[in-house]
Amino acid sequence: MVRYLSRNQIDDQAYDRCIALSPQRMIYAFSWYLDVVSPGWELLVADDYAFVMPLPVRKRYGVKAVIQPLFCHQLGLFAADKTPDTADWDRFFRALYHHIRYIPSYQIHPANTSERSTDSTQVLPLTNHVLNLQRPYSELFAGYSKDRKTNLKRGLHYGWDFADTDDVEPLIDLFRNHNTAGIGRVAPGAYEQLRQLVAVLQRRQQVRIRVAVQNGRVEAGCLLVTDVNRVIHLFCSASPEGRKGNARTLILDQFIREYAGKPLWFDFESPEVENLAAFNRSFGAESESYFRLVSNQLPESVQFLHRIKKWLHQTLFP
Repeated sequence: MVRYLSRNQIDDQAYDRCIALSPQRMIYAFSWYLDVVSPGWELLVADDYAFVMPLPVRKRYGVKAVIQPLFCHQLGLFAADKTPDTADWDRFFRALYHHIRYIPSYQIHPANTSERSTDSTQVLPLTNHVLNLQRPYSELFAGYSKDRKTNLKRGLHYGWDFADTDDVEPLIDLFRNHNTAGIGRVAPGAYEQLRQLVAVLQRRQQVRIRVAVQNGRVEAGCLLVTDVNRVIHLFCSASPEGRKGNARTLILDQFIREYAGKPLWFDFESPEVENLAAFNRSFGAESESYFRLVSNQLPESVQFLHRIKKWLHQTLFP
């Protein structure tokens, strides 16, 4: 039987143990991580926490909706010491649709084997890019594209100073001032949420921030989240000078060099933007498929109001 639990009903220790033992383990799914990016998250659970599906719920149109949070790339079904089979996925999806009538976006990790599109549900294939670090750096570097090697060489002659820091503010300032064009409005509270997440990760010693400096100014930086199986390129930013000097290429190459030979995956957290995905592929990263689940079982009258709201938003914020 699959049970639906609110946040205050969840046994954090049993839940986190399932995530830690799961072959699908992702840092985004731990209770302490979700408490920052999706306060009030809820849970589908079965077999005494042998199977768990965290649900980032928020209110929309007066009903609970599952909406993928910022800084949380993938979730889905996790199982302790096994990979869920089709029957496992089917029973959790049935429970999900029973309890949640509206799912604007729920991003499911690659281990899924089941879900199909229906009249009320869409399954949208997405692609991430990851690099297997369990090889010597020389082999990893050999997999870089010709252009990436050229830009790395150019960056090395640019005279950068690099520093590790605990301060995320320079990255936020660079992003706010130089990197928001083309992505639309930044969600209210996004920067504060990032600050809170970094603070939690720092207490757990699971974050690294490296910046590129020239003439005393930070011109680029990358934020890396670390776990036992993955290092995740969660956030980055650069000024025009930082981009011109290939500072981000240099920082990513440094991280790859430092983690080379370890049983880890470097997760680029690729967006569905071709030029950014191409940048990630140029480091020799391979494609990793996952999907976004979208479902709307709301009454037709509510769906009509939703379409009106969406039209107004597109009209006011083209």
